Amino acid sequence: MNASLRLSVSSLRAHKRRFAGTFLAVFLGVAFLAGTLVMGDTLRASFSSMFGDATAGTDAVVRSADTITTPGESQGVRQPVDTSLVPTIEKVPGVAAAVPQIEGRGQLVGADGKPVGGQGPPTLAGNWITDSRLNPYRIAEGRAPARSGEVVVNRGAAEKGGLRIGDTTTLRTPDPVEVTVVGLATFGGQDGMAQVTFTGMTRADAEKYLTAEPGQAASIQVRAGPGVSQARLVSELTSVLPKGVEAITGQESARENSLDHLGSDGIAITEEEAGRQHLAVGGTARLTFTDGTTQPFTVRAVYGRSELAGDYVITRAAWAPHRTQDSDTLVAVAFRPGVDPADGKAAVQRVAERFGNPSVQTRDEYAQSSAGGIDMMLSLVYALLALAVLIALLGIANTLTLAIHERTRELGLLRAVGQTRSQLRAMVRWESVLVAAFGTTGGLVLGAFLGWVLVEASGGASDTAFAFALPPVRLAVVALVGLAAGALAGLRPARRAARLDVLRAIAAE
Repeated sequence: MNASLRLSVSSLRAHKRRFAGTFLAVFLGVAFLAGTLVMGDTLRASFSSMFGDATAGTDAVVRSADTITTPGESQGVRQPVDTSLVPTIEKVPGVAAAVPQIEGRGQLVGADGKPVGGQGPPTLAGNWITDSRLNPYRIAEGRAPARSGEVVVNRGAAEKGGLRIGDTTTLRTPDPVEVTVVGLATFGGQDGMAQVTFTGMTRADAEKYLTAEPGQAASIQVRAGPGVSQARLVSELTSVLPKGVEAITGQESARENSLDHLGSDGIAITEEEAGRQHLAVGGTARLTFTDGTTQPFTVRAVYGRSELAGDYVITRAAWAPHRTQDSDTLVAVAFRPGVDPADGKAAVQRVAERFGNPSVQTRDEYAQSSAGGIDMMLSLVYALLALAVLIALLGIANTLTLAIHERTRELGLLRAVGQTRSQLRAMVRWESVLVAAFGTTGGLVLGAFLGWVLVEASGGASDTAFAFALPPVRLAVVALVGLAAGALAGLRPARRAARLDVLRAIAAE
């Protein structure tokens, strides 16, 4: 540390009350600016993740071709497939991995002895799939099950049941099975799939407790190798599958596993609305339409977030008899496997021109435009906060100017004992930089904390899942600008101090 810097530090210690107000102004201004940057980045990240696909790694699904359906439903129940097909599928050209998916009902018992989820949302259990691209769940804490009796639980279910890693509880399949929680998982970055509880077991335990006999699975998930399209993969698989077994693309499976299974008398509602109306899967909700009619619907799904669909979702077939004017506010288009988003957008635009030429956007463009309103609001906030920081930095300059006047005798004595003009200028500039540096650093830390608090508060106040996101580049720019502005704020006071007449300064009272 050079002499000028040591003198600056000593001066700040000796006159800390003088600079406390200026430090606080910089500190609070930078804190609010950093907090707003963090919150803005979090909101943008949330708009992007809103359109993510948790099952993007599945390129094909092998399943039974026969289904049993009931009136009003379109999906039905399928017979299991034989897991002995897995080695045959793995030998098909273009297949990178094939894993059986075993599914069944499995309700966890919480630490208080009560079933997690009660009699409401679905309680699922299945084998834990080790291929991360075929498994929509991700280990957040702990590890995957490796031995009989070990399970992974989605984090939301664990929190509701008061369960932690290492706890032993009961899984009702419906026969009671004693299990030990060895891992907590997330689904698509969230604590679970809406209110659905999931328990992942070893494949051997899943076959033992969730199937009629070993060697059966609900389906076989298949991942394609590099450069192999989903359509080509399904074509290759179809040629080796036995009668009664079919292969569909991952996109087709995703569409089927969406809300198409609601049928003409089913409804899906948000988790928040289900809580307000005291509804659960299997319950009955009554809807009144704009044509004045009221119709009962069976709740067949509960979902977590309402940004795109609102609080209630029914199929178009259920809506059609009650519509007064058929007008779509948004049409989502799924491209065939292998279609480039730009080419697909161009094709849709040519068709859309005949219907009033509506705006056509890719998924990324739609997410960006949805966040546009937030960007406008944040830009105004940024401008006001930047003005507050500027005023704080002007305060540094004014404080230093007044300090020079008050310390005239002190500065004169320093010059008298050998301090040069350049050293005096450097000392005053260092005082300015140090005040700005401490204020900026403290403000960034407090701002990041405030941003985290806002994210947590926002997540708890709505059904939107906000993932905390720090903008490192922007925060680094704020830090550098704060240091540079501190150096600039000290230039004028430093020049004034260096021009002091030594004899007059010493004689000053």
